[in-house]
Amino acid sequence: MATTALQIITDALQRLGVYNPTETINSADVATGLNVLNDMLDSWSNESLTTFATTESSGTLVAGQQAYPVGPGATFNSLRPLRIPEGPGSARIRDRNQNDFDVTVVTQDIWNTIGAKTNTSQIPDTLFYDPQYPLGVIYIYPIPSIAYTLFWDSYAQFSGFATQQTAVSLPPGYVMALKTNLAVELHPYYLEGEINPLIMRSASTSKANVKRTNTKPVKAVFDPEIVSRASPTYNIYRDGRNT
Repeated sequence: MATTALQIITDALQRLGVYNPTETINSADVATGLNVLNDMLDSWSNESLTTFATTESSGTLVAGQQAYPVGPGATFNSLRPLRIPEGPGSARIRDRNQNDFDVTVVTQDIWNTIGAKTNTSQIPDTLFYDPQYPLGVIYIYPIPSIAYTLFWDSYAQFSGFATQQTAVSLPPGYVMALKTNLAVELHPYYLEGEINPLIMRSASTSKANVKRTNTKPVKAVFDPEIVSRASPTYNIYRDGRNT
């Protein structure tokens, strides 16, 4: 659904009763609403279930190089990832013949267990992301010996509204979530006491609905070599072991 920042701000202030539907919002209140709205979106970018998509980025590996700064103007000149999801499938290497090879994204504790980090290979298979700021750092293991292309996924970040007339198209449910939650955020700026519980409930429900839609199933994966193989139990009714 398409909407503008001004429409979101107007609805939020009307819900609070600061303005009625026949009044025009003054420029100072629009500016306050725009700042708070952008701050809220910036915060939502850190919640994986409020983001409705993942972003695929790429960069060319350098033979003999293990660490790659990532961010605007960096070696990997792209948006700095807040986080690269761990596990297989979140990153891959592509060779010159357009063949893809899986790269497993690991956490720092797993990365620290790699002893000989100076090993080299044509096709690296492990990635660790250190979310430094303002530039993150992607580490690759083994160190690549060929300049193949690395692809990685990261959670999409919300872009702030540049002006009150900036328009965006959002998936179903997001406009309601923005309007009601902005009302909650603006309440301390204009009103004293507790916020109307109906507004609070609407904000909580609308945001929860968005998160529920964005929930992704998580499948447990076990190494068959370490999963116990229990012996069949005896069944007194069959006079034999269960199979």
